[in-house]
Amino acid sequence: MRRTRERRTRVRGVFALAVVPLLLTGVAACGSDAGDGGDVTITFVWWGSDGRANLTKKAVELFQQKNPKIKVQTSFSAYAAYWEKLATQTAGGKPPDVLNVDTRYLAEYGGRNVLADLNSGAGKAISLADVNPELAATGVYQGKRYAVPWAQNTPAMLYDPAAFTAAGADPAKGLTWDQYAEAAQKVSAASGFAARGATDFGILDTPLEIWLRQQGKQFYTPEGKLGFTADDLRRYWQLASRLRDAKGSSPADVTASYNTSPEQAPLGKKLTSSEFAYDNLLPAYQKANGKPLNVAPYPTDASGNTGQYRRPSMFLAVAARSPQQEAAAKLVDFLVNDPEVGKIVGTDRGLAPNLKVRAQLAASAKGADKTLYDYEAALEPKLGAAPPVPPKGAGAIQKLLQRTYEEVAFGRLSIDDAVTRFMSEAEKGLK
Repeated sequence: MRRTRERRTRVRGVFALAVVPLLLTGVAACGSDAGDGGDVTITFVWWGSDGRANLTKKAVELFQQKNPKIKVQTSFSAYAAYWEKLATQTAGGKPPDVLNVDTRYLAEYGGRNVLADLNSGAGKAISLADVNPELAATGVYQGKRYAVPWAQNTPAMLYDPAAFTAAGADPAKGLTWDQYAEAAQKVSAASGFAARGATDFGILDTPLEIWLRQQGKQFYTPEGKLGFTADDLRRYWQLASRLRDAKGSSPADVTASYNTSPEQAPLGKKLTSSEFAYDNLLPAYQKANGKPLNVAPYPTDASGNTGQYRRPSMFLAVAARSPQQEAAAKLVDFLVNDPEVGKIVGTDRGLAPNLKVRAQLAASAKGADKTLYDYEAALEPKLGAAPPVPPKGAGAIQKLLQRTYEEVAFGRLSIDDAVTRFMSEAEKGLK
């Protein structure tokens, strides 16, 4: 939370950053594959916080207890560093055996044959019988299943209910974009503008995607091109800029400090009272902010279309070059389907992909976990079909959007000039 022009884009965006030392030294095999009785060692990497790492390692320990002939070496990084390291490992021909993949990079790594097709070979042992078919389909690109979802989440608004109630608004019941803007301005004013009502969403690709879906459009077409026009982007950035100019959302310096870590995000640092993120991050945001927070659907237009969908919060994949694919697939199947794993990892990555496991967990959920289960259950009838797998270069497009909008927020580019720059560079990067 992967050649002419495309290659140059990646070099500038992701691959050129991959100069840090590796946490892993590659695939370490202590013998033959697990299928013939010999001991094997596989590597498994993911992104996330120390808290996520502790939960994941407990799940891996359980796997090793039940599969004593398979040893698992684990490693994790923050999101940005994760992709830098993974780029270095794959460029060196030594990717980890099992890895997390984000939807933005599925086409990149699948298309370069870094990931194994799980519809064949050892991957057939991974059961998706109890996973929602629409969620399971999100790991398929160009007819090949390069990954399976490890959890489900959906984009959402995380907010301080006390602040918005004082402003006369209840996001949980649904707001229009105009109502949201009005409430955010009141929240800002109530704090003397020390904490703004919203984190400036113009910097983020997910709110843009949801806003487009509310209008019947998509961020990317099935053919891998931009699914929106320059006018669409102009109107979106105008919406975000009007709120910032009215002091309803975060100023440029605060917005520029945003990253995917709840602890470092404006809402987590108490600099804003609402932020667009993913619903499963509610507990982490709440811990960072220190106040009781809630989760709500996105603001909508008059039609009430939320634009939200059933989203894989992250995928599990197996390296195509792994010599231990049977053991790797066994780990993936275990993490997706074992009920005890579901209890261990909870909602840290989102709701369990296995619907039977999810139902068991929902029945006993409490606190923030119950809030998430109730929220997604209520939203389920309104969820639309997931968008196409983003094309190669989507990770670089995300960064391009962020960089370009920062220029707008700081007043260094007009919206028109920023739109022209983004559309030109994005379209070239997708060729």
